[in-house]
Amino acid sequence: MNIINIITPCSRPENLFKISKSINIPKDKYRWIVVFDSSSPPSSNLIPDNCEYYCYQENGSRVGNAQRNYALNLIKTGHIYFNDDDTIIHPELWENIKDLTNDFITFSQNEIDGTLRLKGNTVAQNEIDSHNFIISYNILKDSKFIITEYGADGYFARECSSRTEDWFFIDKVLSVYNYLKKGN
Repeated sequence: MNIINIITPCSRPENLFKISKSINIPKDKYRWIVVFDSSSPPSSNLIPDNCEYYCYQENGSRVGNAQRNYALNLIKTGHIYFNDDDTIIHPELWENIKDLTNDFITFSQNEIDGTLRLKGNTVAQNEIDSHNFIISYNILKDSKFIITEYGADGYFARECSSRTEDWFFIDKVLSVYNYLKKGN
């Protein structure tokens, strides 16, 4: 993997330093884009040095979809991974993806209690989460998240996956849903 663009839509800036510490990817291999759902950034003491940040709001947007779309417009190369502001980067993610060049990569996702939430081998609404797939910029085209739809990640993933036969499924848990919501 040449470079991974990590997109974090953010309304909980108090979690950014925990996310920052979880990024165990060599600095020259990632770009972390944080888009605040606000008209101005939070206090600078809440913003880690290893991210570039923007502010963007759009009426009707749900669960960070407008912020994801804003960040997608900033990317011109590499792979794209969506990491929500209530979730850390799984400690084994980079080791499992670093040598992959596939256009579409999926993996399993657990609940915070350790139970399986999503297998990751089906790309459909309610079967995949923005946090358990990675896409190549090559298949992004003009795909965007439906800003008003809670389950927009399934539609987005399906649209992107339809553009490739180079899909790789890692049969391993490499994502934990809402990890920071419980105060971890």
